[in-house]
Parts: sequence; C-alpha cells; structure tokens
Amino acid sequence: MKKALIPSALLLILFSLILISFQPNTLPNLQGSYTVNYAKKTTAYQQLAIHYTHTGKILFYFEGSTGKPAYNTGSEYGWLSFNKKTGNYEYMPKDTVEDCNLEFVKNGDKLIIKTLHGDCGFGHGVYADGTYQQASKNNPQSFTTRTGKKVYFDKTSPETLTDY
Repeated sequence: MKKALIPSALLLILFSLILISFQPNTLPNLQGSYTVNYAKKTTAYQQLAIHYTHTGKILFYFEGSTGKPAYNTGSEYGWLSFNKKTGNYEYMPKDTVEDCNLEFVKNGDKLIIKTLHGDCGFGHGVYADGTYQQASKNNPQSFTTRTGKKVYFDKTSPETLTDY
C-alpha cells in the first residue's frame, strides 16, 4: 500500500510544479516611454521614460510643463520600488525634505501616476499626476534633460545627476 502512495504523491508534486510554471507574472512591466500631450508643445505636457537596469532595478525620468501662459516646467529622476502591499510601484525619494510619494499603476498600454503624499517640488503648477499613453515599449537607454543634457540611465544614477 505504501508503494502505491509514492507514485501518486510524485504525480501530485509534478502536477503542482506544472501549474506553478504557468502562473502569470504578477509584476507589471513598466519599461518604455509614455506621454501626455507631448506633441502639442503649446499646451501642458508630460513625458516619462522608465528604464530597467541589467540588475533589475527601475529608473525613471519625468518632465512636465504647465503650458500657456507661464510655461512652468519641472522634472524628476529617481528609482521606483515595488510596494508588495498595493502591488504597484512607488517613488519616494531618500531625501525626505520634499516629502514626495508617487504611485505608478500600469493599466494596459496606459500608466497612471498619482501623488500619494506631499509636494514633489516640480515647479509652480507642475504635477506628475495623470494618465500617460505608452509611446514605446522599448527600454529607453537615455533621456534629454530640460537643460539639453543627454543622460544615459546606465551611466548616471539619480544621486549623481544635479542639473536636470
């Protein structure tokens, strides 16, 4: 009787392993470029680039403008971390002076950014909040800052970039 249980147990274990291998990856892939009104430079716009490093860490660069009449602009370069509790990615700078906390939620080919807490200090009237349309699924290698400087994600960390 014990010999009959061993093959049954092995089949059950094998079946469980097969089921686990077909489980979908629950972590959303944010990699790519996203925009809100970016082609319309005469109005408020937002752009976002999300880069996955070779070590699996996630970097992002945000830039936004209020549009007419003031054309205030702001930007942020930082790391995203996964919040196991919500299942979403978040940005919370190590520098707590700004008290900024952003949530990134992937929904199909759109990315929704919401300020959870604080002021991110992008500039007067500039916010990252909004629904961004994915423009590219490619892993961006670089971005150009508001000052015209080309920055490569893999060569420059957010901690070392000061003029953006």
